[in-house]
Amino acid sequence: MLAAAGGIVGKPLMFTSFALQVGLVSAGMALLSRDRLQPTVLGHLLFLPAAVVLAALVGVSGLVALQSLGVAALVVGGLAAMFGVTAGWNDAFDQPTVRTTLVESGLSYLLFVVWLVVLGVVAGVGLLGREVVLSLTRGTGPVVSFFGLVGLLAIAAVCLYVAVRAFPAIELTPVHRREAARARYRRLKSTLLRVTAVALVALVVGFLGLVTGTVQPLLSGPFVGGPIVVLSQLTAIPLGSIAALALLLAVLAWVTRSATAGFETLSTQTVGAGAAAVCYSAALLVAIPTFLRLGYVGVTFFFLVPVLPLVVYVVLTGVLLGFYVGILPGRAAAPAVVAAGLVAMGLGGGIYGFPPLFVFAAVTGGLVAWDVGTFGLGITAELGHIPETRRLELYHGVVAVGIGLVAVAGLTVLDLARRSVGSGIGSPTTMGLAVLGVVLVAVGLRG
Repeated sequence: MLAAAGGIVGKPLMFTSFALQVGLVSAGMALLSRDRLQPTVLGHLLFLPAAVVLAALVGVSGLVALQSLGVAALVVGGLAAMFGVTAGWNDAFDQPTVRTTLVESGLSYLLFVVWLVVLGVVAGVGLLGREVVLSLTRGTGPVVSFFGLVGLLAIAAVCLYVAVRAFPAIELTPVHRREAARARYRRLKSTLLRVTAVALVALVVGFLGLVTGTVQPLLSGPFVGGPIVVLSQLTAIPLGSIAALALLLAVLAWVTRSATAGFETLSTQTVGAGAAAVCYSAALLVAIPTFLRLGYVGVTFFFLVPVLPLVVYVVLTGVLLGFYVGILPGRAAAPAVVAAGLVAMGLGGGIYGFPPLFVFAAVTGGLVAWDVGTFGLGITAELGHIPETRRLELYHGVVAVGIGLVAVAGLTVLDLARRSVGSGIGSPTTMGLAVLGVVLVAVGLRG
């Protein structure tokens, strides 16, 4: 039906080009329900990126524009039908699966936003520190050099203290040398704390002298200001490098320790969401050059990427509410979505002006999909998975498809007869609505 719809409008791949994204979305939902870490992370990486790309493609292409109601119904119906088929195949469309997907993917998105904020703060602090270090290296006044030198010294001492605390040096030392290592590390930490305290006291004293106006005359002397300026020029880059490397070492030590022994108190879902958030952030950073090469469109999409998942979660919330209020059946949600999608395609084709055969085939195909799907699920619910029911389901499916073909043929003959006598009653749209009414009555009678 999707290929036929594309062929009629002159774009064969118009409705089938989203099949890959739809399949990845349903596969991701199925994997997110697993209990192991690797499938959970893979489910995150399949679901959210594919859903975001799908939302972006549908939105940017303008296929669901309100000025073309027929095309909008065709696109929405095609997406629903494809998703229903893939989700039914993956057994990934019921209330627990949708709820798990919403919670776990939402957690990964929240961690992704937090990680972006942290990266932004780190980048801002890094750029600010770089400018301060370069300005000190190029040479400034004695007052600025004094505050820059003392501030960098305090920052470097604090960063070294954090690195010493984070690095498991005692654990890596042989057992017979650990007492001496502990003593050395206690002295090292005490020294770093003293250096930090002296630097902070110097900053406070310098600030008070700056307020009272006594520090400027003192630092303006040739034997005081000149050496301070030269010392700040020589030590700015080493102190800044020491601070950055110490922080990097502390972060690596913490990550390594957490990855090897710190996740026992966290659930698989939380760890998987965190790993997925890191992957999202890395992928976004790697894609920055590509976005820049695309110009205005690329930059716009770069800023839309963190917002588009909200659209996905709104849709998931609506689906979950549909399960809660009973709009979507608990056991037969996938066949229901397939049937609704095919019916929507039939109505959209009728509104757009497709041949009546397409309208009849789409709506009748929706009825057949619903009947065959619910019959198989009902047999399984009554007899269980152990009995061999394939022959019975195959027989029912063949009969249902045969009835559908007879119905399509009969409606097509009826439409040809209407056209031959020139009757003004009926059109693809009205015929589609009539068939929809028959479908609803038939579904109601099946109970």
